[in-house]
Amino acid sequence: MSIAVATLRHCFGLRGDVTNNVAFQDEQTIIFPTGSNCVLYNIESRAQKFISSMERSSGMTAMAITPNKRYVAIAEKGEKASIVIYDLQTLRRKKVLTTTEVQSQQYISLAFSPDSKFLISQGARPDWTLLYWSWEKSKPIASVRTSTNISQEIYQISFNPNDNAQICVVGNGIFKTYKYNEGILKANPISKIEPQNFLSHAWLSEDR
Repeated sequence: MSIAVATLRHCFGLRGDVTNNVAFQDEQTIIFPTGSNCVLYNIESRAQKFISSMERSSGMTAMAITPNKRYVAIAEKGEKASIVIYDLQTLRRKKVLTTTEVQSQQYISLAFSPDSKFLISQGARPDWTLLYWSWEKSKPIASVRTSTNISQEIYQISFNPNDNAQICVVGNGIFKTYKYNEGILKANPISKIEPQNFLSHAWLSEDR
Protein backbone atom coordinates (compact mmCIF):
# COMPACT_ATOMS: atom_id res chain seq x y z
CA MET A 1 0.00 0.00 0.00
CA SER A 2 1.48 3.32 -1.05
CA ILE A 3 1.69 6.17 1.42
CA ALA A 4 0.72 9.67 0.35
CA VAL A 5 3.38 12.30 1.00
CA ALA A 6 2.55 16.00 1.28
CA THR A 7 4.82 18.27 -0.73
CA LEU A 8 5.11 22.02 -0.22
CA ARG A 9 4.06 23.76 -3.44
CA HIS A 10 3.11 27.30 -2.48
CA CYS A 11 3.46 29.67 0.49
CA PHE A 12 1.42 32.81 1.06
CA GLY A 13 2.35 35.94 2.98
CA LEU A 14 5.45 37.92 3.87
CA ARG A 15 7.27 38.17 7.19
CA GLY A 16 7.43 41.85 8.04
CA ASP A 17 9.75 41.31 11.03
CA VAL A 18 12.72 40.21 8.88
CA THR A 19 15.18 42.96 7.94
CA ASN A 20 15.69 43.40 4.15
CA ASN A 21 12.85 40.97 3.53
CA VAL A 22 12.47 41.38 -0.26
CA ALA A 23 15.21 41.11 -2.90
CA PHE A 24 15.72 40.23 -6.53
CA GLN A 25 17.89 37.22 -7.39
CA ASP A 26 17.51 38.07 -11.07
CA GLU A 27 14.97 39.87 -13.26
CA GLN A 28 12.45 37.03 -12.88
CA THR A 29 13.03 35.80 -9.32
CA ILE A 30 12.08 37.49 -6.05
CA ILE A 31 13.31 36.19 -2.69
CA PHE A 32 11.30 36.76 0.49
CA PRO A 33 10.63 35.06 3.86
CA THR A 34 7.25 33.65 4.81
CA GLY A 35 6.56 31.47 7.83
CA SER A 36 9.59 29.25 8.42
CA ASN A 37 10.67 29.30 4.77
CA CYS A 38 12.52 31.60 2.43
CA VAL A 39 10.72 31.62 -0.94
CA LEU A 40 12.24 32.04 -4.40
CA TYR A 41 9.30 33.16 -6.53
CA ASN A 42 9.46 33.26 -10.33
CA ILE A 43 7.19 36.10 -11.42
CA GLU A 44 6.78 34.68 -14.95
CA SER A 45 6.03 31.00 -14.21
CA ARG A 46 4.62 31.78 -10.73
CA ALA A 47 6.51 28.75 -9.43
CA GLN A 48 8.10 28.74 -5.98
CA LYS A 49 11.22 27.11 -4.58
CA PHE A 50 11.94 26.96 -0.87
CA ILE A 51 14.75 27.25 1.67
CA SER A 52 13.63 25.98 5.07
CA SER A 53 14.78 27.20 8.48
CA MET A 54 17.27 25.12 10.40
CA GLU A 55 16.09 22.76 13.12
CA ARG A 56 15.73 24.41 16.55
CA SER A 57 15.54 27.81 14.92
CA SER A 58 13.17 30.34 16.50
CA GLY A 59 12.74 32.08 13.17
CA MET A 60 14.48 34.22 10.59
CA THR A 61 15.47 37.76 11.58
CA ALA A 62 17.43 39.22 8.65
CA MET A 63 18.41 38.47 5.07
CA ALA A 64 21.03 39.63 2.54
CA ILE A 65 22.05 38.62 -0.99
CA THR A 66 25.57 38.85 -2.39
CA PRO A 67 25.99 41.53 -5.07
CA ASN A 68 26.99 38.78 -7.52
CA LYS A 69 23.60 37.10 -6.79
CA ARG A 70 25.18 33.71 -6.05
CA TYR A 71 24.41 33.40 -2.33
CA VAL A 72 21.83 34.43 0.25
CA ALA A 73 22.57 34.86 3.97
CA ILE A 74 19.74 34.24 6.43
CA ALA A 75 20.05 35.14 10.12
CA GLU A 76 18.25 32.77 12.47
CA LYS A 77 17.33 33.33 16.10
CA GLY A 78 18.01 30.65 18.70
CA GLU A 79 19.98 29.80 21.83
CA LYS A 80 22.96 31.00 19.81
CA ALA A 81 22.54 33.51 16.99
CA SER A 82 23.49 32.00 13.63
CA ILE A 83 23.82 32.99 9.98
CA VAL A 84 23.22 30.38 7.30
CA ILE A 85 24.52 30.97 3.77
CA TYR A 86 22.91 29.14 0.85
CA ASP A 87 23.93 28.66 -2.76
CA LEU A 88 21.09 30.15 -4.82
CA GLN A 89 21.69 27.80 -7.75
CA THR A 90 21.57 24.53 -5.80
CA LEU A 91 19.67 25.83 -2.71
CA ARG A 92 22.19 23.88 -0.64
CA ARG A 93 23.65 25.12 2.60
CA LYS A 94 27.21 26.44 2.09
CA LYS A 95 28.20 27.86 5.50
CA VAL A 96 26.81 28.22 9.02
CA LEU A 97 28.34 31.14 10.93
CA THR A 98 28.33 31.21 14.73
CA THR A 99 30.58 32.83 17.30
CA THR A 100 30.95 33.40 21.03
CA GLU A 101 31.73 37.09 20.44
CA VAL A 102 28.00 37.97 20.39
CA GLN A 103 25.83 37.75 23.52
CA SER A 104 22.56 38.34 21.68
CA GLN A 105 20.42 35.46 20.43
CA GLN A 106 19.80 37.16 17.12
CA TYR A 107 21.24 39.34 14.35
CA ILE A 108 18.99 42.17 13.27
CA SER A 109 20.76 43.25 10.06
CA LEU A 110 23.15 41.72 7.50
CA ALA A 111 25.06 43.08 4.49
CA PHE A 112 27.59 41.73 2.00
CA SER A 113 30.60 43.68 0.75
CA PRO A 114 30.65 44.96 -2.86
CA ASP A 115 32.94 42.10 -3.96
CA SER A 116 30.76 39.52 -2.10
CA LYS A 117 33.77 38.25 -0.10
CA PHE A 118 32.86 39.75 3.29
CA LEU A 119 29.73 39.94 5.44
CA ILE A 120 28.78 42.24 8.31
CA SER A 121 26.21 41.27 10.94
CA GLN A 122 24.61 43.39 13.63
CA GLY A 123 23.70 41.68 16.89
CA ALA A 124 20.80 42.92 19.00
CA ARG A 125 20.65 43.72 22.70
CA PRO A 126 22.22 43.43 25.21
CA ASP A 127 25.61 44.05 23.57
CA TRP A 128 24.84 45.43 20.05
CA THR A 129 27.98 43.86 18.59
CA LEU A 130 28.77 44.32 14.91
CA LEU A 131 30.92 41.61 13.33
CA TYR A 132 32.97 41.77 10.12
CA TRP A 133 33.21 38.25 8.67
CA SER A 134 35.43 36.56 6.15
CA TRP A 135 32.41 34.37 5.55
CA GLU A 136 34.00 31.75 3.29
CA LYS A 137 36.40 31.00 6.15
CA SER A 138 33.51 31.11 8.69
CA LYS A 139 35.58 33.57 10.71
CA PRO A 140 34.85 37.01 12.20
CA ILE A 141 37.92 39.20 11.64
CA ALA A 142 36.77 42.35 13.47
CA SER A 143 34.08 43.45 15.92
CA VAL A 144 32.80 46.62 17.57
CA ARG A 145 29.93 47.62 19.88
CA THR A 146 27.79 50.05 17.91
CA SER A 147 25.58 51.10 20.84
CA THR A 148 26.41 51.34 24.53
CA ASN A 149 22.88 52.30 25.58
CA ILE A 150 20.38 49.42 25.76
CA SER A 151 17.56 51.79 24.75
CA GLN A 152 19.36 52.98 21.60
CA GLU A 153 18.47 50.23 19.15
CA ILE A 154 20.30 49.63 15.88
CA TYR A 155 18.10 49.08 12.81
CA GLN A 156 20.31 48.82 9.74
CA ILE A 157 23.93 48.34 8.66
CA SER A 158 25.45 48.51 5.18
CA PHE A 159 28.66 48.63 3.17
CA ASN A 160 29.62 51.51 0.95
CA PRO A 161 28.75 50.05 -2.50
CA ASN A 162 32.24 51.00 -3.73
CA ASP A 163 34.35 50.25 -0.65
CA ASN A 164 34.74 46.99 1.32
CA ALA A 165 36.20 48.91 4.24
CA GLN A 166 33.51 51.55 4.84
CA ILE A 167 30.39 50.72 6.86
CA CYS A 168 27.34 52.73 7.93
CA VAL A 169 25.20 52.03 11.02
CA VAL A 170 21.90 53.72 11.89
CA GLY A 171 19.45 53.41 14.76
CA ASN A 172 17.56 55.30 17.45
CA GLY A 173 19.72 58.39 17.96
CA ILE A 174 22.61 56.70 16.14
CA PHE A 175 24.27 57.56 12.84
CA LYS A 176 27.82 56.22 12.61
CA THR A 177 30.35 55.20 9.99
CA TYR A 178 33.27 52.83 10.51
CA LYS A 179 36.46 52.06 8.62
CA TYR A 180 37.91 48.55 8.59
CA ASN A 181 41.70 48.27 8.65
CA GLU A 182 43.86 45.28 9.63
CA GLY A 183 41.39 43.62 11.98
CA ILE A 184 40.02 46.83 13.54
CA LEU A 185 36.73 48.66 12.98
CA LYS A 186 37.32 52.31 13.83
CA ALA A 187 34.57 54.93 14.09
CA ASN A 188 35.00 57.85 11.69
CA PRO A 189 34.62 61.42 12.92
CA ILE A 190 31.30 62.82 11.76
CA SER A 191 29.67 66.24 11.88
CA LYS A 192 27.42 66.73 14.88
CA ILE A 193 23.77 66.26 13.97
CA GLU A 194 20.53 66.49 15.90
CA PRO A 195 19.67 63.06 17.38
CA GLN A 196 16.87 61.38 15.45
CA ASN A 197 15.37 57.94 15.16
CA PHE A 198 17.15 56.84 11.98
CA LEU A 199 15.20 53.86 10.60
CA SER A 200 17.01 53.31 7.31
CA HIS A 201 19.62 54.74 4.95
CA ALA A 202 20.95 54.53 1.39
CA TRP A 203 24.25 55.48 -0.28
CA LEU A 204 24.39 58.11 -3.02
CA SER A 205 27.00 58.45 -5.74
CA GLU A 206 29.32 61.46 -5.72
CA ASP A 207 27.53 63.08 -8.64
CA ARG A 208 24.22 63.28 -6.76
